[in-house]
Amino acid sequence: MKSSFAVHRSLWAAIGSSELLAAALLVALLGGCRIQAAALPPTPRFSLQQSNSQWWLVAPGGRPFFSSGVSVVTRGATRESHDIENPAYAAWQHYPHDGAWADETLTRLRNWRFTTIGGWSHHQILLQSSNMLSGLTPVLHIGSTAGAPWWDMWDEKIIQRMDNVAREQILAVRDDPRLIGYYSDNEMGWWNAALFRMTLEQASSSGQRQRLIQLLRETYDGDWGKLTADFDPELADSFQSLEQRGQLWLRPGSRGIVVMRRFLSQMASRYYQLVHGIIRKYDSRALILGDRYQSFYYPEVARAAAPWVDAISSNLNASWHDGTFARFHLDTLHALTGRPVLVSEYYMAATENRTGNRNNHGVFPLVLTQRERAAGLERTLRSLTRLPYVVGADWFQFFDEPRHGREDGENYNFGLVDVWNRPYEEVTRAFARIDLNALKREAVHRRPDVTAGVPSATRDPFGNLTAGQALRHWDRERGFVPAASEFPVADLYVCWSAQAIYLGLFGYDFVEDGYYRDKAIPKKDRALWTVTPVTENTDAVVEPVRARVGSGREGIPSDPTIRLLNVCGINLSVRNVAVMELPAERFGRRRFRAGDEVEFRSTLTTHAEAYRVEWKGRFRLAK
Repeated sequence: MKSSFAVHRSLWAAIGSSELLAAALLVALLGGCRIQAAALPPTPRFSLQQSNSQWWLVAPGGRPFFSSGVSVVTRGATRESHDIENPAYAAWQHYPHDGAWADETLTRLRNWRFTTIGGWSHHQILLQSSNMLSGLTPVLHIGSTAGAPWWDMWDEKIIQRMDNVAREQILAVRDDPRLIGYYSDNEMGWWNAALFRMTLEQASSSGQRQRLIQLLRETYDGDWGKLTADFDPELADSFQSLEQRGQLWLRPGSRGIVVMRRFLSQMASRYYQLVHGIIRKYDSRALILGDRYQSFYYPEVARAAAPWVDAISSNLNASWHDGTFARFHLDTLHALTGRPVLVSEYYMAATENRTGNRNNHGVFPLVLTQRERAAGLERTLRSLTRLPYVVGADWFQFFDEPRHGREDGENYNFGLVDVWNRPYEEVTRAFARIDLNALKREAVHRRPDVTAGVPSATRDPFGNLTAGQALRHWDRERGFVPAASEFPVADLYVCWSAQAIYLGLFGYDFVEDGYYRDKAIPKKDRALWTVTPVTENTDAVVEPVRARVGSGREGIPSDPTIRLLNVCGINLSVRNVAVMELPAERFGRRRFRAGDEVEFRSTLTTHAEAYRVEWKGRFRLAK
């Protein structure tokens, strides 16, 4: 959809050579709709409460509920923008006026058990209908419209632009009793290398740049030699010259990533504090719901958000095409912040669809049939209700994207209805039959993991090692290895056969080529996955297997006899998936049998040693 929020041309020019930032701003801004609603008398507001370890959204009347929302509930293409060569949803083709569209659309959504109208919807029309749902969660785009966090967040002009954007929208809805709260932004990415580079490109008068220089001076005790051990300077040969101009590139093998993450944390704190103050200036009661992370997040950013938001939000691009997702993504997000979680987007597409979507411009969960699509979304929803800290989830979106793609090319069968307004009945029936409140009330049981026994490998553990499919056929419940370290950014799975132990890794690795002057990721900075088998023979010397993985390259094991496969990417692609086979001989065995015990230690250090995750234990092999 086309945004009604303007983006400064100079900002686009500044990031034009950056795939990451261009994509981040595009997804952040697509679909923003201005909001208008008649003012209503102040009423009790929605709140968040924790009861018996379960977090809930609570309606003004005191009723706890799980928010089930839908994004992009709009009239679609206008008569002027309608393109017969690229069919798109257009309400005017099916309804005599806007009110009729709103009434029927809301009735449909209510019958499908939805409670909330999510982002980028035509709120101004929907709110006038007597069929309006009970909740509303608009996206304000406070930062992305003004250039934050990429531009100087101490510049009064940028702050005023943020204020103006928020004021116009908040005043229009703040007194509506159906307003749950506001998302401040969407999918900004928070790309660390890009933020660092763009800040150094700012004028010497920039408050943001000055704070970065101050951080560098403090970190390196004003010693330029210490700084150059971590960074490769360009157009600067001292702190004095860097104050005026210059760029810093990460030096391979250094610890410069630590100061870059520290700067990221400072900028995130500034953004969330600014946004909190602006929203509270115009609405002291509605919930602040975060900025909808792009299906991944930097731990530093999430931690910085915690003091300034009521709930934390993240989009959820399912890790596997069946609708399941890695445990660490939401578990770590909640652990870092202590806040309840809103899943601000989730989705599922099928090759079989009436719109004619090819589903090939992006990387999203994709199955063959609408029946599989319904099963996948139901699997996602049921999994979310079992997480005690999740209080709601918004489906993306109401209708399919245009047959040949929207403005950015995305062309997915995401709709509850096709572009001709016909419901996908398998999908809508799935939503209608799931009582999310009842599921949420069920007792929370401890999820299975490997401590009850290592599952056997029922198929080739290396089979179908592609994005969205790798590890899909593994028993990732019973084979899940709990992390020994706090705030993991990856999950580890294990299974076995008579000949070998198989380890599967699924993690996030934030790798930008923009860290380096030559845009090349050096081997020494790639993620390092280490596995150390433990044998019964205490005299035996067991060499750990060290594998370089990630950064869009093939995996490289330290021992060429070890089988290792890796699926990974760079820049916009943050997933790092790998499978390793450890023969029985590595554990001092000829073969494995059910009942045997195996012990191993494993660590993952991500790109440039930014994060470290550890797993260890002794586990019995189950049947």
